[in-house]
Amino acid sequence: MFKPQAAQNSIEPEAARERTILARPHYRPFQLFVFIFAILPTLTHAQPTPAQLSSPEIIQRIDQAVERRTQSVSTYTVQELYTLYRNNDTDPSVQVTVKTTYNRNTGKDYAILSQTGSSLLRSAVIDRVISNEKEMAKASNRESVALTSANYEMRPEPGIVTQNGRPCVIVDLKARRKVPFLFNGRGWFDAEDFTLVHIEGSPAASPSFFAGQTAGVRDYTKVDGFSMALRANVHSHSFLFGDTRLQIDYSNYQIQQDPHPGN
Repeated sequence: MFKPQAAQNSIEPEAARERTILARPHYRPFQLFVFIFAILPTLTHAQPTPAQLSSPEIIQRIDQAVERRTQSVSTYTVQELYTLYRNNDTDPSVQVTVKTTYNRNTGKDYAILSQTGSSLLRSAVIDRVISNEKEMAKASNRESVALTSANYEMRPEPGIVTQNGRPCVIVDLKARRKVPFLFNGRGWFDAEDFTLVHIEGSPAASPSFFAGQTAGVRDYTKVDGFSMALRANVHSHSFLFGDTRLQIDYSNYQIQQDPHPGN
């Protein structure tokens, strides 16, 4: 028998057909959006993480970060405050403020802005620290003291830690030569760009201005995208000066970048 209702259902109205198409599993815009959103992190973070990199690859990234900074920063100025404490005193024995000017072609120059305290300690410790820094910054010496695999045996530790608010890879560092300009210890490197965040250790050879057991730490901060020293603390014990702590604070960086790095 003819059934009018069935005949009406056999021809779907346009709206009904659209609802049927949208309901099919392969055509769900919301699910497609969720899928794209879910894979965006993969698409936008294609670089391997430190957990995915081998130790040689991590070391290579550190070397590249050092080279990039060396080639990009042509000059900078910074104010450095040297404060020396003795035998757990809360008042400093010496304070010296200097303006440091770095030029990649010539090294560092220091201009004293102010100084107070013992002239003996200034001469025996701070003046020698500045002299050593100046020697290390010379263009002819820079490569031999850089924190690279050419000067250090590097052993990355597994995992990621947080240091100074940054995810970091810890690398054990052993100087390849026994000289005061190098040290033995550990470095914390930014897990994203492998720039230096923090170091701690002892000189590979005792510097003459401390002439005793010496250990130090230095923190770094990003300035215009480059890793620059923020604060250093060096502790030492010697027969002549007893327990000493030298703190160096760095501020007011002004960086000039090379418009054509590497040329």
